[in-house]
Amino acid sequence: MQITNKKKSLVQLFLSVFLVLFVYQLLQIFHFRVDLTSEKRFTLSDNTKQLLSELEKPVYFEIYLDGDLPHGFNKLKNATVDLIEEFESYAHVEITYSFVDPNSVLNPKQKDKNLRELSERGLKPTSIQETSRDGSVKQKVIVPGLFVHDGKKETPINLLKSVTGLSADQNLNHSIESIEYELSMAIRLLNQTKVKEVAFFTGQGELGEYEVADFTASLLQRYKVSRATAYELSKDYKRFDCVIVAQPRNEFSEKAKYALDQYIMNGGRVMWLIDEVAASMDSISAKGMSMAFYKPLNLEDQLFKYGVRINPDLVMDVQSQLIPVQSSTAGQNGKYVPAPWYYSPLLAPPSNHPITRKLNMVRVEFANSIDKVGKDPNLKHTVLLASSDRTRLEKVPTPIRLDIVGQKMSAKDFPDGPKVMSVLIEGQFQSIFKNRIWEGIDKSTYKSESEPGKMIVISDGDIIKNRVRGVGSNIQMEALGYDRYSRKTYGNRNFLLNCVDYLCDDEGWMNLRSREVKLRLMDKTKIRENRLFYQILNLGLPIVLLILFALVWHFIRKRRYAN
Repeated sequence: MQITNKKKSLVQLFLSVFLVLFVYQLLQIFHFRVDLTSEKRFTLSDNTKQLLSELEKPVYFEIYLDGDLPHGFNKLKNATVDLIEEFESYAHVEITYSFVDPNSVLNPKQKDKNLRELSERGLKPTSIQETSRDGSVKQKVIVPGLFVHDGKKETPINLLKSVTGLSADQNLNHSIESIEYELSMAIRLLNQTKVKEVAFFTGQGELGEYEVADFTASLLQRYKVSRATAYELSKDYKRFDCVIVAQPRNEFSEKAKYALDQYIMNGGRVMWLIDEVAASMDSISAKGMSMAFYKPLNLEDQLFKYGVRINPDLVMDVQSQLIPVQSSTAGQNGKYVPAPWYYSPLLAPPSNHPITRKLNMVRVEFANSIDKVGKDPNLKHTVLLASSDRTRLEKVPTPIRLDIVGQKMSAKDFPDGPKVMSVLIEGQFQSIFKNRIWEGIDKSTYKSESEPGKMIVISDGDIIKNRVRGVGSNIQMEALGYDRYSRKTYGNRNFLLNCVDYLCDDEGWMNLRSREVKLRLMDKTKIRENRLFYQILNLGLPIVLLILFALVWHFIRKRRYAN
């Protein structure tokens, strides 16, 4: 009897081992993973999976989120590591990572030198305040970023997103949401064989190189950047992936319009930054007033054909930039107080589109309103930027006076409601030269209808313009969107970069910016008030359950073997 039981046990053991090995081999052949989170936070997009499966060179992540970190940054670190390990599951090459603690260096001079070098390489050190249990506050510098290496090149990634108006927890959660997009973009930049090319259109008095220098520097991290005339554009309509028309001041010739039109008909993408009203802040600052007047650019019919109209008006908004205004009387020392400049609205980007999701306020100046026109079923319009509910439209010509900042304004003075100032148009566009007789039309290459395409229209050219001071060797350029009075940096650069990324994106990578991870915050007040109870519960409950399990198991064994 004992021998029979022993044989049965050996057979069961053998079968169990065989079953485990069989299942293991099966799982090696048929790869699958199960994501049990409601928002599928550990599920990679199909684009990312394909990108990883096509990697030919090992990828190494050098992570600078290490050391004694606050809880929120530890969550960001763990989320980054989880995603990198998820990358390993789909890649056929080696993907490795390591941690570097920038605060491990004890020598203050060497530590500062290391932080400067990291900043020069593209990572932004961040100063945070830590509050200890005794209530004391201390400053600490961390580097919430990493480098991605492929053996020859490296790409920096700043993981921390900082959106004005969001709490620290919300910003960290937004940073976690963006990890897959940021890491996949870095890998794409390292592995791309052909760099996409973006061109600034020239020939109509557009902004100069210095005036768009900050945005150009940001573009150069991802694209090749050129400047192209109508002639250069028409030589090869497939050369440029995106064309930027940045605040032209002169009328467009028919040749320039035709070049842009046929570029669009051949699948080209355009970002229009157009001012239909001429107004000068320099004149207002110097003289206290200036006339704003309608200045058409001979683009009105072309944009109308593409589905939009930029109106000859000025948008005034209660939600606007503050400027310093002198409040002292004659003979007194200069005293300045901040006052709203209604002609410079601060626009809150909506969170329902990948381009505008969770961006800082965007600053515009002397912007016009935009209307959707026509009923073309092949075109889809999406509003990207709009004014607040308290808006007023000023028809031109009209004087703009600096002393408006001293006038008392009420809600009744802004009755016009939200006005669109940026719109995305997607679909098939009709040529402006369709059914027209013009000697410049090349019948051998002319197209009357576009391939599926997209364009973005923004009714303000100053949105892309950085301030330039000095001349010659003393020239200095401020950061795009930076306000030297409030020392804030608005979201202009990120908004425009997202616009270009979206226009150049044919694979749907920008949709990763729509990923949402639900923020599940604990009630800190309740935790503080019931701290002792939760400590006892966490320590005592497992022990009680273990004792109950032991008693039940003892009772079952006693009954089973009583006879």
